[in-house]
Amino acid sequence: SAGAVLYELFTGEKPFAGDPNLVWDREGAFLYAPSELRPELGQGFDAWLEPLCRFDAGARPGAVAALAGLNALLQPVPQVPAVPRPEVPTAAGVEDEIDYLNLPAGHRLTHKFVVERRLGRGSFGVVYKVIDTLGDVARAVKLVLNDRHSTLDRLKKEYQPLVQIPEHPRIVRVLDADLIPGAGIPYLVFEYTEGSDVGDMIAQRLLSAEDALELARQVIEGLVHLHGHGFHHCDIKPRNLLWTAKGAKIIDFNVSVRADDREARGGGSRRYLPPDFDFDPEAIPHNGERADRDLYALGLTLYEALTSRYPWDLSEPPANRPAPDPREFSGCADLAPELVDLVLKAVAPRRAERFGTAGEFRDALAVIRQARRTRAPSLAILASGLGSGGAAATSASPNTSPFVSHLLSLYSQSRRSNAGTRGLDALGFSAYVETALDRELLPAVLAGEFRLVLISGNAGDGKTAFLQRLEQEVQVRGGSLDQRLANGSRLSLDGRRYLINYDGSQDEGGKDNNQVLREFLAPFAGRDAGRWEAPENRLIAINEGRLVDFLTTFADEFPALTAQVQGAFATGQTGAGVAVVNLNLRSVVAPAADGSILERTLSDMTAGGNWGACEGCELKASCYALHNARSFQDAVAGPRLTERLKTLYTMAHLRGRLHITMRDLRSALSFMLIGNRDCAQIHALYAAGDHEEIARGYYFNSWMGGGQPTADRLVGQLCELDVGRQEDPRFDRGLDFVQPDDCALFRFEGRGQFDFAVLQRLFAELPRGVAECSLRERANRHRDYLAMARRRQFFERRDNAWERMLPYRSAKRMVAIVQGEEAPAALTTELLHAINRGEGLQRPERLGNCLALQLRPVESGTQGGTIRSYRLFPLEGFSLAVQAVAARARFVEHLPSGLVLRFQGQGKAALASELIINLDVFEMLMRLNAGYRPSVEEIQGFYLCLGVFKNSLNAQPYREMLLTT
Repeated sequence: SAGAVLYELFTGEKPFAGDPNLVWDREGAFLYAPSELRPELGQGFDAWLEPLCRFDAGARPGAVAALAGLNALLQPVPQVPAVPRPEVPTAAGVEDEIDYLNLPAGHRLTHKFVVERRLGRGSFGVVYKVIDTLGDVARAVKLVLNDRHSTLDRLKKEYQPLVQIPEHPRIVRVLDADLIPGAGIPYLVFEYTEGSDVGDMIAQRLLSAEDALELARQVIEGLVHLHGHGFHHCDIKPRNLLWTAKGAKIIDFNVSVRADDREARGGGSRRYLPPDFDFDPEAIPHNGERADRDLYALGLTLYEALTSRYPWDLSEPPANRPAPDPREFSGCADLAPELVDLVLKAVAPRRAERFGTAGEFRDALAVIRQARRTRAPSLAILASGLGSGGAAATSASPNTSPFVSHLLSLYSQSRRSNAGTRGLDALGFSAYVETALDRELLPAVLAGEFRLVLISGNAGDGKTAFLQRLEQEVQVRGGSLDQRLANGSRLSLDGRRYLINYDGSQDEGGKDNNQVLREFLAPFAGRDAGRWEAPENRLIAINEGRLVDFLTTFADEFPALTAQVQGAFATGQTGAGVAVVNLNLRSVVAPAADGSILERTLSDMTAGGNWGACEGCELKASCYALHNARSFQDAVAGPRLTERLKTLYTMAHLRGRLHITMRDLRSALSFMLIGNRDCAQIHALYAAGDHEEIARGYYFNSWMGGGQPTADRLVGQLCELDVGRQEDPRFDRGLDFVQPDDCALFRFEGRGQFDFAVLQRLFAELPRGVAECSLRERANRHRDYLAMARRRQFFERRDNAWERMLPYRSAKRMVAIVQGEEAPAALTTELLHAINRGEGLQRPERLGNCLALQLRPVESGTQGGTIRSYRLFPLEGFSLAVQAVAARARFVEHLPSGLVLRFQGQGKAALASELIINLDVFEMLMRLNAGYRPSVEEIQGFYLCLGVFKNSLNAQPYREMLLTT
């Protein structure tokens, strides 16, 4: 089937003229060889593709062989025949052209091992992930490349202990050892286990305190096994530990020694050697000393895993100087005293004070029940966190939380009330997030910098909330609210007066909106801004479209103001004492020193004080709402969850289909945290035992609506970015056919694992048999479960593989470009090549750096062939830039949402042609460059903007054409 698909992709024709009977009549032989239809493919391509479709299964090549054949075909053909060189004999075992430290993917290491990728490099060699082509399994192969004396002796030193140690789940399993044929390089073959280097995890702060405790428990089990069978590792450290889905594994035994070795003192890293270790080469080593090395190093590793830092500001442990108490470091104050005592004993400066045996260390770890102290819940935290809203919160009824009710009012489709989406109450102010309006515009207004402030944007952008914040700040600073108006207020502070209009798009009493605006803007009429005089500073919130419409209608009355507003909308800059703030240009994911608006809003919503009332609830161990809040509160995992959520929101921003307002953001985040239920309804849901509906409430499902239809603006857009509906057959099979496993995911210290129990229940209830239900129902049940499992993996897996689960492969690159981390100009040629491929040109590099646009096909002759004609446009006429409309705007957080590819024709009368590239178009172009052919739906959708660009280019003068058969 792959051969048939490839035939059509390369030739543009179906392999058997679309007639299924021909397949059988011809026994899989093509009606026309590919090179007959596309001569540039060559007969070598025919010889490669035809065997893929043979009827005899034994005559068809395997996937690895087929890929190797294709790679050989794709190698560039040398233009000048190579001159044969006489063979020069080389020293046996020398292959000076192969760089074994940097072997490429596909390199055949031995007759059966093919390199897939490099895993790491150490002092003595390098480790690769390889494919055992005979067993069709992955292995890890370590090449021993360096040793002061003999690489073969180094291989034996590591292989002999490993091959004699009985198998144990905490010790990497060695399978074989040998020499590379011809090169003589020694290598070891290990089981391959997907995992993370514990050293990297500590550096990236991916381990919680409970993780660190579990790591120590598992490693000490491995050391008990090693020491009990007469071996010592002698180089325990974070870099020699692997965190896998099945737990920790001890790796790298290149300096390990046997108990009966009376000479070897071993090597190892001095950073993890005891400070009282005897370095005298003449001293006779004993096994107590060797065991102490392993145990001391494990103690230091545990210390680093708990604190994310080395105990001393030195390169190795100092003599007679105890390690500082781990509780002195940030985030470690609540470590359990018994765990701290254990760690300090393990790294004590004198051996007599440390653990004597691995068994003693193991027993001490076994009695520690948890890594952190348990703290009794306190409603005082809630009161201090909510300020003026605290009294109402602390007097709540049992099993209810006022903050949950408040969040429910923020959701646009709330069943009860969405009053929280308009203005700010006491609880609203407690979760209010400052923006550039508060940090920059508010002080400027109070300092009298502007006579007129026009704040435009969509409903929900926070225009009214800012004006209310201004009123509150004036009163806090000792000013007064002089008059409360029907649609605004009058204020005074330090001799300055302010007139505020909450909504300039409304009629007021008997006045229509035009009259309201004419009166409000009357001091700013005329052609000379220098003659504007207003009795007070004026601020108005108004819809952008309404403001433009008004100024267009009354341009003769307000010519200077109209020009000022138009310029401000184009550049974001202020002038003439007028500030025009266009909140349509504000991005909730724009980076900032204290975090984006999204990050700070989520942090405020999930702050521990807001959820204090939940501590006394009967459901606190299983409630999905509290579970969601605690997930983002977690010191280790919380920032990672936020990063991944922000990535998805950034993709929504880069698609450019929706300007995300503050109201949209609060609505979507509130739904993610609590759904559309108050506390009583959540209790009723758990009483009913609807596990599938409970599962939809967990944040990893609810961030995009839980897979259910929604009318919320932003949640509806996020549904289209659902990571749960992407496809990865190998990964998905593991989720759908294997009992859920939490080993590869983050561990959350402050929350329960009821989500795991719910998924286990759903997994157990999946229909497996044919007779249980219809095929459609069975498929839907599996798809829904798989989507939930994928979403949870996306958010909670520890490694960086979550990036491969994104629905847009090019999203991270586009973010790097719009944030200035990659220059857009370097991308111009790549985009032109992509458009050329979309025009049917498979090798656009042959055109140099031209853009070729196809004209209509012209029929020629009686054979039904066509001549393709293309207009050519040179690279020099194109420029690519980030579409940064508000780059100089003071009062909005801005992240560009796209790129602009512009072509400027020659001559005075030539016009510019522009292609606006949002994420959808960028993704399509990147896929075209990778050989992707768009579907009909994509051509009619994302491809339309390319069509408009092409039509615009076709109106430009051109100097060259290309004709091809």
